[in-house]
Amino acid sequence: MLNRNNKIVPTDLAEFSAADTIEETLSFYHITQAEFARRIGISEKHLSQVLHRKAFISPTVALSIEEVTGIPAYMLLAKDTRYRLLIQISQLQAIRPMIPTF
Repeated sequence: MLNRNNKIVPTDLAEFSAADTIEETLSFYHITQAEFARRIGISEKHLSQVLHRKAFISPTVALSIEEVTGIPAYMLLAKDTRYRLLIQISQLQAIRPMIPTF
């Protein structure tokens, strides 16, 4: 029987961004970055920046990806949000010892 008190807490979800899902999709369907960028209505440069995590997808782009691939926009945006939070937390932890306490 399902016990709602047993909670599964994924610990590695923040390590993955929407870029990982997009890369897997391109690989699985043998689609070039140029073709995928054309299909979702963004430049190849912007897609490359997303795949290299120099930029993140917007809700509009997420909806375009959902329309083309069927991957839910909310899932892509949630992955990027978790990834960005992990990066921010890591950066804060790295500088925290340098911040004097009063």
